[in-house]
Amino acid sequence: MEYARSIVEGRKVACRETIQMCERFLRDLENPEYDFNPKNAEFVIQIIEKTFVHDQGERLDGSPLRGEPFLLEPWQKFIIYNLLGFYSRGTKIRRFKEAFIMIPRKNGKTRFAASLAWALSLLERKSGSKIYIVAAALRQAIQSFEFILFNIKNMGEEKNFRILNNNQERSISGELGDGSIFIEALAANPDKQDSLNCNLAIADELHAYKTPKQYNIIKEAMKAYTNKLMIGITTAGDNMNSFCYNRMKYCQKILNGSVKDESYFVFIAKADENPQTGEVDYLNPVEHKKANPNYGVTIRPEDMMNDAYQAQNDPQQRKDF
Repeated sequence: MEYARSIVEGRKVACRETIQMCERFLRDLENPEYDFNPKNAEFVIQIIEKTFVHDQGERLDGSPLRGEPFLLEPWQKFIIYNLLGFYSRGTKIRRFKEAFIMIPRKNGKTRFAASLAWALSLLERKSGSKIYIVAAALRQAIQSFEFILFNIKNMGEEKNFRILNNNQERSISGELGDGSIFIEALAANPDKQDSLNCNLAIADELHAYKTPKQYNIIKEAMKAYTNKLMIGITTAGDNMNSFCYNRMKYCQKILNGSVKDESYFVFIAKADENPQTGEVDYLNPVEHKKANPNYGVTIRPEDMMNDAYQAQNDPQQRKDF
């Protein structure tokens, strides 16, 4: 609540889309069509924070993070409360079936996606949860898989799961008494995924998907479930003809109210463009803060500004920055 209100009230710097997103959340709390119940969101947050630790990294002061509790930032908790908190009034049917999350690189998206996959699979265990972590390149999906595996071993629980980690399959499965879980890392290859069946999926590095089919075939695999959830995550990109770019434009329309899609959750963190020129003042630290929800946490302000000046002085660096 404080995260949303601080942005809407202007106490926290945010881009246009993030402000619209928080306004939407506060409106939804008052919408008679929905019940808001934070129980499952709090279960997921507690599972992540009490069972997961960092596998690598350093704090801004240089102290090591490996083995330290994986504590979620307010923006990450905000996403979880939205995804899992809203229900059609008087039912157990969750409102959001799909999500688009856009944040720049190095804001911790891969490990957040992995921890979310683990916690969601435990939340939905009674339905026999089946979750796919899918990326355009298998190597990206494996990063999330390896983070989950690291933490299972850190908990000393690897004997309680069937773990396959080879060139043919990377999966974790297990019976949990009152349910079961299955997590698998996959490359987004629609030619080999016609028989998929799942209730949860995370499509990582969405900007690298070359065709909508790579996304849609995973989404189609969920049709047998009521409380399904398809999460697309991207660090943006520069191809204005791509599936991801067009999806972003659609999600911006949801946030500004020109399109109504009540089952789609949108989280966009980016720099604001000049309304006249369409350009971004990339030397402005305020724009850096708008774009990076982990600014001052995993994003080092001095590194960001140094990269901005390099982009100014070396035009070949500018587009990537």
